[in-house]
Amino acid sequence: MSFFVETDRLLLRIENETIAANVLDFYCKNREQFERFEPTRPKNFYTLEYQTASLKYEYNEIMKGKTLRYYIYTKEQPDILIGSINFSNFVKDPFSHTSIGYKLDKNAQGKGYAYEACYAAIPIIFSNYKVHRIEARVAPDNPASVRLLEKLHFVYEGIEYQGVQIQGVYRDHYRYGLISTIQ
Repeated sequence: MSFFVETDRLLLRIENETIAANVLDFYCKNREQFERFEPTRPKNFYTLEYQTASLKYEYNEIMKGKTLRYYIYTKEQPDILIGSINFSNFVKDPFSHTSIGYKLDKNAQGKGYAYEACYAAIPIIFSNYKVHRIEARVAPDNPASVRLLEKLHFVYEGIEYQGVQIQGVYRDHYRYGLISTIQ
């Protein structure tokens, strides 16, 4: 497992509950943008207590090899959280897959950061976690995410009808897949 990944412009780090205040600030600043595409949050989601507990749980799951989340920072501002990339729902052989998710601060979008972070993290999933396939679901009204997946060579596989519940309503999502080339 790689706790730290460096790219040309970014730092990707596995974190624990010590950054809960930064994560809370990140979610609060981007609440309107993120909630358009994400499930309904618990009532206490936007609290320091929730974020602290969530980060503790997530770190333990990372240590067990059940999930992986990198928090994204720029090299220019290594203490300012600008996003995250996560891999969840690891399934072992014979199915061997995981799901990818990512989010960026509204002020960090359009600069290629999401591509750079995903491009660095995906090989880690294929090699260290021995996953054969990465799946992605994206809302049809999220063209930036569709462009990102296609630039990363994910293949469009069709529509997953009413596949994801967003703000209490099951919505259709495009489904994409990326197959490992590692043998």
